[in-house]
Amino acid sequence: MISHVFVYGTLKRGQCRGKMWPAEPISVVAAWTRGALFGRHDYPAMMPGDDRVLGELWQFDESDMETVMRVLDHIEGTNQEGRPDLYVRAIVEAFDRDGNSIASANAYHYGTDPLLDGFHRIKADVYVQWP
Repeated sequence: MISHVFVYGTLKRGQCRGKMWPAEPISVVAAWTRGALFGRHDYPAMMPGDDRVLGELWQFDESDMETVMRVLDHIEGTNQEGRPDLYVRAIVEAFDRDGNSIASANAYHYGTDPLLDGFHRIKADVYVQWP
């Protein structure tokens, strides 16, 4: 079971949804994953890609993961009965500053073409600076 979650936007510490996590993490560390980052006035979106998308890697006890993922699916508009997915859950590889693999992690990719929803492509390291 994957016990990590990679986040890059509103679920990070200090952001507007940073206190909505339903369980206490074992750890939260700075990390990056490969992706393509998009921005809009209200929140970012990530898609598969080759840029370094900086964010946070949250680790939870395996016994908390079902609850964590259920709550995050609700927040991200994923797997909600009768509604199309705003985001889709993906498995990504998270890396440390030096490029060493840390863990496989759950993450969320935008469910449709972000350019059609008013997002613009942004260079990932411009949007979020490494701590």
